[in-house]
Amino acid sequence: MIWIVFLMGVANIFLHRSVMEGRGPVFAEIAQTLHRFGGGYGGYAIEFVFLVGALWFAKQGQPMVLFIYGAYTALNIGTFVMLTQMNKR
Repeated sequence: MIWIVFLMGVANIFLHRSVMEGRGPVFAEIAQTLHRFGGGYGGYAIEFVFLVGALWFAKQGQPMVLFIYGAYTALNIGTFVMLTQMNKR
């Protein structure tokens, strides 16, 4: 269970990086907004805190963390796909 949560965390950080370094007006606007609130690394810090929390719950043997963190990962994937589609227009 810990490995699954870890791999979801890697995917979340990868998606965050893809949004921050994406090309196009939509990605540039989002990156600029996130830079104002965290200096560029605030989003990575939040992703890391979420990952550590999810790993802690997984280590405690809480199976619900797979569903909750999985839903968070699915939301991140959906958001990335939506932003990519918006950027093509």
